Amino acid sequence: MSYSDTGLLSAILVVAGLVSACSTPTWTSPPGSEKYQTGYHEGCDAGYAVAGSPYYERIESAEPNFQNIDYVQGWQEGFDECKRSYDRIQATIHSVFGTGV
Repeated sequence: MSYSDTGLLSAILVVAGLVSACSTPTWTSPPGSEKYQTGYHEGCDAGYAVAGSPYYERIESAEPNFQNIDYVQGWQEGFDECKRSYDRIQATIHSVFGTGV
């Protein structure tokens, strides 16, 4: 493998790592009831959308659809965690590559 191939592979792995951090696979469900887990994943999607992830349609704000207390609690925790995660990723990218990215 040449030096340029190694550099390209490294870049691909970095980008793949950043992109994979922008989703919550269903097999990584947090502990809790089925309603909590469903709420968590739907809240996580909303958190990424509000934060501006390019993989979600941009929205300005979001609120859970009230189904039950477990769902709402899961939704809020998923929203907060994923929005915070995406914000951290963006802050890291901007600190490494500058604000032009």
